[in-house]
Amino acid sequence: MRSERINALIEQYRPGYGLPAGFYTSPDVWAADLGVLSPLWYLVGHTSQIPEPGDTKIVSLFGESVIVVRGSDGVVRAFYNVCSHRAARICDESAKGLRQFTCPYHNWSYSLEGQIKSRRLEVVFDETFDPDAHNLRPCHLRVLEGLLFLSISDTPTDFDEAYQPFEELFRFYGMANAKVARIHGFPVVANWKTLVENTIDPYHVPVVHPNFTKTRTPAYWQAAASTRTAEVIAAATQAEQEMKEWEAALTQLPDVTGVVVQDGRHDEQFRWLVRGPLTPGYQSETIGGKRVAPLMGRFTESDEASVFSNFNPLDSLFMSADHATIFNIRPLAHDRIYWETMWLVDKDAEEGRDYDTEEVCEFYTEVNAEDFPIWERTYQGATSRAYRPGRLAPQESFIGDFQQWYVRRLREQVDAPEPVSV
Repeated sequence: MRSERINALIEQYRPGYGLPAGFYTSPDVWAADLGVLSPLWYLVGHTSQIPEPGDTKIVSLFGESVIVVRGSDGVVRAFYNVCSHRAARICDESAKGLRQFTCPYHNWSYSLEGQIKSRRLEVVFDETFDPDAHNLRPCHLRVLEGLLFLSISDTPTDFDEAYQPFEELFRFYGMANAKVARIHGFPVVANWKTLVENTIDPYHVPVVHPNFTKTRTPAYWQAAASTRTAEVIAAATQAEQEMKEWEAALTQLPDVTGVVVQDGRHDEQFRWLVRGPLTPGYQSETIGGKRVAPLMGRFTESDEASVFSNFNPLDSLFMSADHATIFNIRPLAHDRIYWETMWLVDKDAEEGRDYDTEEVCEFYTEVNAEDFPIWERTYQGATSRAYRPGRLAPQESFIGDFQQWYVRRLREQVDAPEPVSV
């Protein structure tokens, strides 16, 4: 029955228009959405959060709790936060300097590498007890230039194939040698697709975000339209000329500019990687364009640019020469989300001397505050009986690409055979 209801919704969808209400409001669709999202890799933090052996970071992802830990050997691993004995959750919060994991239920303990410490258990069990069958269950984890990526799928997508194109830019911008300046999160009453559509919508920026609008030229925003009117063609020509002038003056990493990666509706991950100029005179993506922290990575001067990275529909990273900002959308239910923002600066920068945290975070704190009521207003409207999917504007073609990507993957999920119960 659930598949029939979702297929009926899929048949209602018309490319070029918004999604029917049920895609945002139905618990049935949310259950299928988990299957759409779970095979992907998610950006869950930075290695600077767990610098020493025994340091842990607890990650919540699609209802799963995962322990990310730096082992005694210095290697970063991930394990499901579940005792192999009676399923009790082992860790309640992130910690520093643990020597082992100990379950609070029956005191079963595990090494930082996830292996059960069986000395006590040998007294309780006979020779049929297999310690190796009771280690912590590992979770897929990869590190890309200091960025922690996690997948809760048994068969995740190919990480190297997906993210190797990001490596050169991330290395130059110094992501492996960054540290966390601040993390801020808050709950949102909305569907996750509401937020995804907002984050890839250039049409709303000049209306909602005055300071964000100033970081790019007027031609940039006008050229975002997919229609080929005379006005848009003129803006696109101007934006192309601005891009060429910026590239001609670029002395640092001049060979990696423009669109490096852009997935479409038929691709697997829905990734983007774009490097382009800020408004002339802007040194960083900040209010007024001023630098707010020491240069990162290999920079000797600002490239007056911004890098936009999208790893999947839910995780993105913006990089300037002096700082970076990570955004995570974490769906909790069909109508609940946790939105988290993490700011990064160079690891050797000293707060109070080299940077002011409030200045580093000011720009995107403002953007978040401007978007928050829009997210909830949009979801409130989608729950109304009066809602009908509206026509997407020419500047909203990226939203159309996402919706078609999503509907295709949802159809695949609904048509997949049901798992066999055992």
